[in-house]
Amino acid sequence: TKMFISNAPVADLFLIFATKNRKHGFMGISAFLLEKGTPGLFVGRPIGKMGLRTSPMAEVVLDQCEIPVGQRLCAEGNGGTIFRHSMAWERCCILASCVGSMTRLVEACTQHARSRRQFGKPLSAFQAVSHRIVDMKVRLEGARLLLYRAGWLRDQGADAAAEVATAKLVIAEAYVQICLDAVQLHGGYGYTTEFELERELRDAIGSRIYSGTSEIQKEIIADSLGL
Repeated sequence: TKMFISNAPVADLFLIFATKNRKHGFMGISAFLLEKGTPGLFVGRPIGKMGLRTSPMAEVVLDQCEIPVGQRLCAEGNGGTIFRHSMAWERCCILASCVGSMTRLVEACTQHARSRRQFGKPLSAFQAVSHRIVDMKVRLEGARLLLYRAGWLRDQGADAAAEVATAKLVIAEAYVQICLDAVQLHGGYGYTTEFELERELRDAIGSRIYSGTSEIQKEIIADSLGL
């Protein structure tokens, strides 16, 4: 049984990592392709989540699931290589959409601060507001550059595990903070569902968990430093 499989309820094809000999260790696995409807492959009911609700999630169960060797990818025991390669690209690119969302939030907050008036002047005239937006902009641009650098290194064929982990960590944490800032800047409107900033925040929190938690990214970075 494997929990928390994104898009499992709507998937037609499953990539399964398994081992025939546990003595080979965690990465001594093989990779297999299974189609939806394969005997012994079961998908559980969708799991409710606080955010990212447009990406359904469920558990996947393998019960007496026998498949031919022809459905194995590469040689036996090479699944670890496939997993590491795919995860490196996933962690590098999966938060690119978050950078796009952060860009939109910074633009929306800037426009709101210019147009919304309090005490006879626009919100942007208050230093506490303008400086908060500046902090959002700085987080955004730092996250964007780390994303581009990690992608460029991967494109050049570099392993770049630490750089990818750094980008994933920084983008996820920046995304959550920018969403919190956006809610705060919009005041009561930010707390309503009508403006959908609360939805953005709920989605952002997931970025700190999926594809390796922020704590896992710190472990990867620490390992690269010999710590």
